[in-house]
Amino acid sequence: MGTMSEYRGNNKGLSDFLRYENRFYVYILRRPDGQEFYVGKGKKDRVFYHVREAQHETRYSSNPYKTNIIRSILKSGAQIIYEIDSLFEDEVLAYKRETQLIEKLKRLHEGGLLTNLAPGGGSTAGAAPHSKEKHRASLGGVPTDDSERAILNRFLLSLGQPKSICVKVVGRVTRPKPTQAFKHVTRKPTKRQALAIVASAIANGIELSSGCEVPRRFTHKGVDAFVENGVSRDIVTSGLAKVLPAEGPLYETFIIDTEGLADIIRLIGEKQLRSYGLI
Repeated sequence: MGTMSEYRGNNKGLSDFLRYENRFYVYILRRPDGQEFYVGKGKKDRVFYHVREAQHETRYSSNPYKTNIIRSILKSGAQIIYEIDSLFEDEVLAYKRETQLIEKLKRLHEGGLLTNLAPGGGSTAGAAPHSKEKHRASLGGVPTDDSERAILNRFLLSLGQPKSICVKVVGRVTRPKPTQAFKHVTRKPTKRQALAIVASAIANGIELSSGCEVPRRFTHKGVDAFVENGVSRDIVTSGLAKVLPAEGPLYETFIIDTEGLADIIRLIGEKQLRSYGLI
């Protein structure tokens, strides 16, 4: 196995390359600038499944970080660079190479750029921290007797560690109220406020930019949710975002200006937001 890849280029060229190829392969998905963001192992047209998932109208993804990067690339009009690293008759050897490549390039929490949740080889052992959060049923802040709230709490905890969960399930005891700034009170932008906006942006597939609009309401894994009343008021009081009034509070939209965007980047981190495909 040499150092040169078997193929590197766009999807059309790769379709031609794979047309009569029956072996297993290890592939790398790259941004238009060549920066890698995902490694996988497949056969036939498996490498194209990621784009199909990102284009699915439900916006559901088992790996929103990877999916949002793909959506961001497609939205910009650019193309993903596909690379076939190597070809194998033996699936076991393909899995081994996938693991080696992920270990070499490194995942986000390891200081690399890969959005992979697992270390490769078909194993979930050694899952990335944000992946582990999803499977830890007894994690603090994740109820075991309320599946919908557990889904939302895991989602928030996978993005960061807010002092308290800042999103609620629609239709429960807590009803959304119109967002108004607190009077005679000052607030500074906080990570909790930023995480609420980031969660909705990820779920709604919205790229963060100056002037962008992020809905207060979003759906994650089939759970209808909204940014809760207190943090919503904190967001507008601190100036992290303005709110666009609507017929009902569930239909409000946060408007992010240049200063608010800078605060979100400062609070969450440029690398982290980029890994989510939000910038």
